[in-house]
Amino acid sequence: MLRVIFDTNIYGKIVDEKNFETIATKIKTDNDFKVYGFELIRKELRDTPKTEKLGKLSKRNLLLNLYDGITAGRYLNDSLQIHKIAMKFYNAYRGFGGIRNWDKTNINTDLTIVACATFYKLDIVVSDDSTTMLSKPALKAFKHICVKEGFWHPNFWKYSDLRTRYNF
Repeated sequence: MLRVIFDTNIYGKIVDEKNFETIATKIKTDNDFKVYGFELIRKELRDTPKTEKLGKLSKRNLLLNLYDGITAGRYLNDSLQIHKIAMKFYNAYRGFGGIRNWDKTNINTDLTIVACATFYKLDIVVSDDSTTMLSKPALKAFKHICVKEGFWHPNFWKYSDLRTRYNF
């Protein structure tokens, strides 16, 4: 069984699909692919403006319902250890030429999501964020810190990998 966490942007990509309810059902019912929730991701989804619509429906509600349905009671708790790992990732990221500031961009959220996956030994992080989470400096930082500290190193999938798995 694969233990997985989705970056926030993946939920948005799924609800933008024409047949997103079918896709959500496929993901929910796949016993070999379990998606975990993390409060930081849910908080980002809640920050979607209430006025944003997808057709006649509130995009915010669709995102939150999708998140709750896919994660279905599998929630990972935040901790000080996760934030310490995220800061190690950030320091290495800056050392490898990363230019984003911790407080002024979403790099802190992305690094914390990967730190959560590392801490809980999840198999896969799915993201399409090539400017931060999947940037070369970030990927180098993840690998460097995981090897140096003896941490678990999750695999990274893009949205296209998820599409391939579920044929949508």
